[in-house]
Amino acid sequence: MKRRSIYLMTSMLALGALVVPTAAQAVSGASTAPASATRATAAATASPSDCPPTTPNPTTDNVTDYQLDSNAVLPGKWSYEAVNTDNTVSMLHKGGSGVFAADEWALDVTKPEHAWYVKADGSIGTDWRPISETYTVPDEADGKPVHISGSFTSPGGRFRILLAHDGSSDSISGPFQELFSYTGTSTSFDKTFTAAKGDDILFVSDSVQTWWVAGKLKATVTSEINPPAADVTSSPAVGAIDAGKSVTLSTTTTGACIRYTTDGSDPLSSATASVYSKPITISADTDIKAVAVGKGGAPSSVSDLPYVINEPFRAFAGVNQGPTTGLVAGMQWDRQDFDWGTVEPSKGQVDQAALAKYVQQFTEAKAHGVTILPVLDYTAPWAANRTGYSYEFHGNTYEYGPVTGTQGGNFIRELITKDASGKVLSDTTVQTSIGRTPPQNIDDWKNFVKLAVDTLKPLGITYYQVWNEAYPGSGFWEGGMDQYMQDIQLPASQVLHDAGMKLVYGGWICGAPLSEYIALLDKWHAWKSVDVYDMHYMPIGTMQTLYAAAQKRGIKHPSIWQTELGFTTEDKFIADIYPRVFHWALSKGGNNPDQFKLIYFADWSPNDPAAFGYNRTLRSGDGLSTKGKTLVTLAGLLNGAKATTYDSFSTDPGLKPEMNEALSTANGFLIDGKRIVLAIDMKRQNQADIFEDQSTGDTIHLDFGTPMMTVTLRNVHDVKSLDRVDLLGNRMPLTWKTVSHDTIQAQVPIIDSDPTVHALNQTENEDVFYLEADQG
Repeated sequence: MKRRSIYLMTSMLALGALVVPTAAQAVSGASTAPASATRATAAATASPSDCPPTTPNPTTDNVTDYQLDSNAVLPGKWSYEAVNTDNTVSMLHKGGSGVFAADEWALDVTKPEHAWYVKADGSIGTDWRPISETYTVPDEADGKPVHISGSFTSPGGRFRILLAHDGSSDSISGPFQELFSYTGTSTSFDKTFTAAKGDDILFVSDSVQTWWVAGKLKATVTSEINPPAADVTSSPAVGAIDAGKSVTLSTTTTGACIRYTTDGSDPLSSATASVYSKPITISADTDIKAVAVGKGGAPSSVSDLPYVINEPFRAFAGVNQGPTTGLVAGMQWDRQDFDWGTVEPSKGQVDQAALAKYVQQFTEAKAHGVTILPVLDYTAPWAANRTGYSYEFHGNTYEYGPVTGTQGGNFIRELITKDASGKVLSDTTVQTSIGRTPPQNIDDWKNFVKLAVDTLKPLGITYYQVWNEAYPGSGFWEGGMDQYMQDIQLPASQVLHDAGMKLVYGGWICGAPLSEYIALLDKWHAWKSVDVYDMHYMPIGTMQTLYAAAQKRGIKHPSIWQTELGFTTEDKFIADIYPRVFHWALSKGGNNPDQFKLIYFADWSPNDPAAFGYNRTLRSGDGLSTKGKTLVTLAGLLNGAKATTYDSFSTDPGLKPEMNEALSTANGFLIDGKRIVLAIDMKRQNQADIFEDQSTGDTIHLDFGTPMMTVTLRNVHDVKSLDRVDLLGNRMPLTWKTVSHDTIQAQVPIIDSDPTVHALNQTENEDVFYLEADQG
């Protein structure tokens, strides 16, 4: 099995600290709207000019308002200093033509080894020592709300916002009140406080993890002398919505006018803005931006209110460790860790800041139509078994003694291995992962599960995955399978079901037989304690095997997921596998959109051939990998508010739906009752590239001349277009002939005309393409 760490991939996603401003204080950051977020049906009878004129508030920016001529503490100005251990400050000095440039300030411009400096573009250079960019509140803001918002990036270190109530407009001194603290690589902030004359806001960077590499701060400070209108809110809440539903906008400011756009433009200034007068009907992915304007006052912050349409393929497809602002191809599911040791670093002591980061992550994802599957893991260090335990596995007994020491993240302890007769096979000192060690007390684990539910249930999270790949030797579990069921799975099931939540099994590892998975659930009578039977990196035919096993045991409509799948260099993996499983899933009927899922591992890796995951993920660096591009093409064809199977077709050579990945296949879909999509996959069956129709014996040479496939579509009406679509979305219009009043037939080229796609098909020895028929 390929070894990859969920922790490693999680580190790719920097989480900011949560700030919960009041309605009048919130400022929306930029968000990534879905590609199709261009239209909404809105009934607006008034023009934007009907809203009253706004009175903007004075704003200062640490980059645009940077002063090169002096570094003095003055009202309404920025200054730059080092923060000493006794909460005093040392002003930085102006650079010149020597070590530091003219737009830089440094503690000692003659000592470059002390890389304490700031630059006019917002860069902050330091090592581990605190350096601050400081804004002094102007006298006219005394007693008024002051709003600070912005972002900070760093190679890794600590960023804090401190407030000094020293009462002086020309000096800075402690003690300092901490308004915000973040350790990591990237965060945004949004805070409001009531100012006093001479207050100083310190933006402090320190404890960097990379020597002398600059972070960057972008901060805006607004003295809210004119009270703004309260922010616009929407109902239902932002996120996924059924097509045709309506959204209402509101503000708590009496008499305020609401102006909005649906094309991503600024509702205060855009010519496309409308005045809100009645609910907005959502018929496609739509990013509403709205602002409230009160009479004679300042406008509210712009509210970003994105909605995405609920669609079967989106619900079917997901990814691991994706961004919270929208996934590749509009997928609806993401999978992220919810770590025990992070939220409860010591027994009974909950880290509220850590919980707030998780809440922010899940909330932002929901706002962009993404549902996160939290993985409840791993044992908090304080809760891990230290006294010793044993388990049986495949005929041997493994006895772990008490912990004798620790090294890094591992326990040091004795391990005695015995065979079935009791004979000692080995007696060694081993290191075992602390986080993967079973908990000492089951109640501690149950309390953590309850904490997760209490935190995430209000956000609409229903499904919770329990652990990840618990199996001896997997690297994620240092115990036995009976121990896992007894100490982890079944206790979690009790907590989750008592709360009305659903349990996703912790990913049956691909290195272990599926029959062992079934036997384990049988042994512990656990079929009904599990709501989703999940596995990782299994052949897709095993989904049917597990489905049938669950039905045989009385589960009428089993839910079967693979929450890790892929991590492969095969560029056509998604185009080959997803249509097969999606067709199989739709063929089972039922009304549960969450019954079947494929969640790809993983979203992202660096665009570096030496990096972990290179050419195995959906995105490489900032761009889509080939797999990501093929997913975009497939999703564009299969996205729709309604999807069913379409089986009224035939091909020559003959193809049919297949869950056996080694076989060629054709899978048909009817999207929104109008569009017919066929996904065709022809495997090259020998080195001469001969394909055989095994039902008729006919053969076709896939590289000789211009090989064609005959496709017949039945039960069709008023066909407007028929296109051949390749893996990367290139379209070729086709002609067709009418065979009868409801049947058409077309000759479809097998070989791709696009050289990039043709080379891709040749490399992996199969031809994958699609047909799309649009019925008027």
